[in-house]
Amino acid sequence: NIEINCSYCESLFIMADNDKLWQGIYNIIDNAIKYTPAGSEIRISAQKQGNYAMFNVSDNGNGIPDDVKPHIFEMFYTGKNKISDSRRSFGLGLTLCKSIIDAHGGNLELSDNIPHGCSFKFNLPISEVTLNE
Repeated sequence: NIEINCSYCESLFIMADNDKLWQGIYNIIDNAIKYTPAGSEIRISAQKQGNYAMFNVSDNGNGIPDDVKPHIFEMFYTGKNKISDSRRSFGLGLTLCKSIIDAHGGNLELSDNIPHGCSFKFNLPISEVTLNE
């Protein structure tokens, strides 16, 4: 079950490499789908906070063990979890996401989704748009 909430979103303009940014966002959502057991909930939200667009992808799955969290953005680190079809990943997706978001002046963080699951929150600076007519 996937819920998308942008009810408080204004027009959020971000100066970005569109293809790369969507690749990063896609990878975060795809990870939530792959690592969250069937029947769980995934919530995706976006809102404006100051000069940033704030995004959150959270789930109520099994979460990420505390000993894995410090390494989650390291290249080729896969931890002990297997994706939902019992295969292992390559450990590149979250590293790529963090690099893309960092390159756009944002920040990507992992936190617990209380009472269980995890939450990937990231922000991106909002840009001013000038219309020339």
